Amino acid sequence: MKNYRLTDVLWWTRQEDVFEEIADIMGLDSADSKTTGWFAHRTTASRNILNRMSNAEKNKLNQQAEKMGEEGLPEELKRK
Repeated sequence: MKNYRLTDVLWWTRQEDVFEEIADIMGLDSADSKTTGWFAHRTTASRNILNRMSNAEKNKLNQQAEKMGEEGLPEELKRK
């Protein structure tokens, strides 16, 4: 079984939210993978989102991480 970090699972499952947080950090209206310098803020953005999550939301994300660890990554993620 592989253990995935919550920041990675968040990125794989909620990229739009992470990009919104990156935009906030960078002081932009929006951000995407074409935004210069976005990657340097990905982990910070993910951690900010995780810190704001309720226990129930974190538990759900942990369950997703465990499922991915047991079953492997979903096919759509493997293709990226």
